[in-house]
Amino acid sequence: MKEVSVESVTSPQGQSRTKKFFILILVIGAAVIIITYDSHKEDLNLGGYHSLSSYHPEIQRKTQKGFLVYSPKCKIVDLDPFNPEAIQFHKVEDYVTCTNEELLTYVTKNDNVARLHINMSVLSSHSHKNVHCCYSNITRNLESQAPDDKIKISQCQDFTDSVIIHEQPVLVNCTNNKGFTYKNVHVAVSITKAIKDKIGRSKTKRPLSVLMIGIDSVSRLNFIRTLPSTYMYLESQGWIPLLGYNKMADNTFPNLMAILTGFDPDMSNQVCNPDTTSLGKLDTCPLIWHNYSKHGYVTAYVEDEADLSTFNYLKTGFKSPPTDYYFRPYILAAHKLGITRVDKVSYCTGPETSGERIMNLAKDFSVTFKDYPSLGFFWMNTFSHNELNSPTRMDRKVKAFLETLAKEGVADNSIIVLFSDHGIRYGKIRLYNTGWLEERLPFIYFSLPPRFKNDYPRLFNNFKTNVDRLTSPYDFYMTLQHILALGDKAFERKPSVGCPTCRSFFDEIPYNRSCEEAGISLHFCTCYGYSEIKLPKNVTLSAAQFVIDEIHHRIKSEKRCLRYKLSKVWRTAVSHSGLYSSNNESYLLVLIQTIPEAFFEATLTVTGDIAYGNFSLAGTISRTDFYNENGWCTKKLKSLCYCPKQWTKP
Repeated sequence: MKEVSVESVTSPQGQSRTKKFFILILVIGAAVIIITYDSHKEDLNLGGYHSLSSYHPEIQRKTQKGFLVYSPKCKIVDLDPFNPEAIQFHKVEDYVTCTNEELLTYVTKNDNVARLHINMSVLSSHSHKNVHCCYSNITRNLESQAPDDKIKISQCQDFTDSVIIHEQPVLVNCTNNKGFTYKNVHVAVSITKAIKDKIGRSKTKRPLSVLMIGIDSVSRLNFIRTLPSTYMYLESQGWIPLLGYNKMADNTFPNLMAILTGFDPDMSNQVCNPDTTSLGKLDTCPLIWHNYSKHGYVTAYVEDEADLSTFNYLKTGFKSPPTDYYFRPYILAAHKLGITRVDKVSYCTGPETSGERIMNLAKDFSVTFKDYPSLGFFWMNTFSHNELNSPTRMDRKVKAFLETLAKEGVADNSIIVLFSDHGIRYGKIRLYNTGWLEERLPFIYFSLPPRFKNDYPRLFNNFKTNVDRLTSPYDFYMTLQHILALGDKAFERKPSVGCPTCRSFFDEIPYNRSCEEAGISLHFCTCYGYSEIKLPKNVTLSAAQFVIDEIHHRIKSEKRCLRYKLSKVWRTAVSHSGLYSSNNESYLLVLIQTIPEAFFEATLTVTGDIAYGNFSLAGTISRTDFYNENGWCTKKLKSLCYCPKQWTKP
C-alpha cells in the first residue's frame, strides 16, 4: 500500500539513512503476518476454504484458478480470506452476555395458544421472594405523527405463574419490596383469524416459502473469517453461494431497495420518496412483499436496530404495517428496557442480545408457517455493522439458529437466503486492496429445498452455473419474482427498472457480462481489479485535488460544512490492462486523507495518457471513516460533510 503525504510529494529530499532499517522492519513484520496468517487458517480448519466442489460435487466451476469470475468483460480476483492485508486486523471477540442470570420469564406455544410464564426455578435459585409480576400490551401509536417510531403501553395487568398472550408484544415488569427489578419484552407468532382466512384464499400451487436472513456489512471473505463455524456448516449442508455477487451502490438502503423493488437509487427516491416529511409515501412503494401478500403468502419484516433500520434511518418509516407480521413495536419496546452498546450499536436490549431477538422471531415465524406459503425478511445490524470483527461474537449463535431451522423442517419447503448488503465500509482495512474488494462483495448463500432439484432440474442447473457469474441485487429482485411465478403461473414477471437486462438466479446469467449490464455502478464494480501504481508526484497531487474539488462542489449548498485540505494520498491504483477501456480511457482509484481528518475514495476516469491528468469522476465518492458524529449538521450530505465542532449539535 502506497502512502503519500503532502510533504513527501512536494519535497524531493530522500530519507536514505533510514531505508535499511525500514526494510528490516518490513521483513520482520511480513514474517510475523505470514506466521499469524497460517496459524489462523489452521486453527479454524480452513486451509482449503474454497473447497466448493468437495461439498457440491455436482457443481463444476469453470472459472480460471485465482478468480471468482473470469470472462472477457469481468475478472474478479479470488483473494484468500486470510491474506496478509486482512489477517493483521483479524481478532476473535468474546460473546457478550446481557445478563448473568437466567431469564425470569419465557413464552411457550401449543396449538396456536401462546402463554407467558414466570420461571419459578429462577426465583427459587436466586432467593427472590415476594416477587410481583405484571404485563402490558404493546401497540403502535396510531395517533402519533410518526407511528413507526412510537408505541403505546397499556396498563400493567397482574399475573402469577402464567397467562395467555395474543399477537401483540408484551412488556413484563417484576419487582419486590427489596429492590429487585426485572423487565423484558416478549412476542409470539400466533395465527389470527385474518391470517387463517388469507391462507384459505390462496390459490398458489405447491408454493415455495422464502426466508431472507440478513447480516449487515459482512463481505464474503469476512464471513469466512468471522463466522467460520457458520460457514463450514453451510458448506457441509449443501448451501450454495453466489461468488460473483457484487453490490450495486454504496450503503444498505439502495442495495436492499434494488432487491425489494428493482429500483435504482433515483427511482427509489422518486417513487418511494423515503426522505419526505409527508408520512405514507413509503406505504405506496411497490415492495416485493406486497406481491407475495396478494398471492396468499404470509409476510413478516423486522430489523434489530431501531435507529438504523432501513426505512427509518433519516427516513419517515411506514404509516401502516407493511407486512402481516411487523415486529418493529416489539423492537422499540425492547429498546426501552435499556441498551448496552457494544461497538457503538445496540447489542443488548434489556437482558437479551438484539441479534438473538431477531433470530428467535425468524425461527418462530418460519416454524409456525412452515406448511403454508410465507415470506419473511429478518435483518440484523447489531453484531456486524460497525466493526470488522464484531460477527465473531455470534458465530455459534448463528450456526445454532440455522441448525434449528433445519431440525424443525423449515428448509424442507423454504428457500432460505443468508446474505449481506455489502462488506465493511469503514476502518483501517479500507486502506488496503482487500478492503476495497471486500466492501463491494457481500456474502450470499442459498438453501434450496430437496424437492426443488427434482421439480425444477433446469432451474437448479442454471443456479449452479451462476455460482461464478457476475450477479447483482437486481438479479435477486428478479429471483424473488421468479419464485412467486413458480407457484402461480398467472403472475407476470416484470423487468427491473434499475436493470432491465437483469435476470433471475434461476435463469442462466450471461457468461460475458459487464458491471453496466448487471446494473452495478462503475465505482463499486470489482470486475476490473486495480494494481498499485507509482505516479509522478504532480499527477498524484492533481488527482487528489480533483477529488477534493469534487467534494467541495457537492457540499457547496451546505454552508456549515468545512472545506478540506489534502493531508495524505494513501492509494493510487490503476485498472488492470486496457481490455476494459474504451475511447483511450482507463480507471484510476484514489484514496486520500484530508484536514480535517476524513478518508475519501474515488474512481476517476482518465482520458488519454494518465500523466496528463485528464480526470472525470466515475460515480460517487465513498467515505471510508466513521462520519456519523462529524456529519451531524446535514442530512443528505452526511458522508461528505465535516461539521464544525464548536457548533452545538441540535
